[in-house]
Amino acid sequence: MIAAVAMMVSCTGNSNGSGSQAAGDQAAGFSVQNGISGTTGTKNCHLVGLGVPITFEVAGEGDILDVTAKVKVQYKAPSDTTQKVEVEDMTKPAELWISGRDDDNKDVKLTLMGEEDTKTKFVEWLKTAPKDEYELIFKAKLPKADMDKLNAKQCTNTLVI
Repeated sequence: MIAAVAMMVSCTGNSNGSGSQAAGDQAAGFSVQNGISGTTGTKNCHLVGLGVPITFEVAGEGDILDVTAKVKVQYKAPSDTTQKVEVEDMTKPAELWISGRDDDNKDVKLTLMGEEDTKTKFVEWLKTAPKDEYELIFKAKLPKADMDKLNAKQCTNTLVI
């Protein structure tokens, strides 16, 4: 048994000596190199600024992980001050798409869904033409293998609102 433990420690390549690194621990460092790079959906998509960072929280172990992404958007008034600000009620929950390419140049896309109350509160926030940030929260159960393919890479991160 001691030999088996010694072999496991040496095979992990872990210099900390703990010898174990659960799938959840590996994914806990999930990130992308850039923030929100585009928006789409309703008229609302033109009212938030780009470049906003995304923070990820990952929980669980195994092949499917629980992922929460948080995006603090800021209101962006139209550049043309004569243009009327139109806020549209959303019929679908907001989504966050994280898209990129794996090492074999194949498309990989992670889709996280906004919580239902986030959609309603977000539209109310837009209607007040706020100056403060608003935090959108997205959640999904995602394949660890796909997350590994996009981890720490430059991705196309689209906010669907």
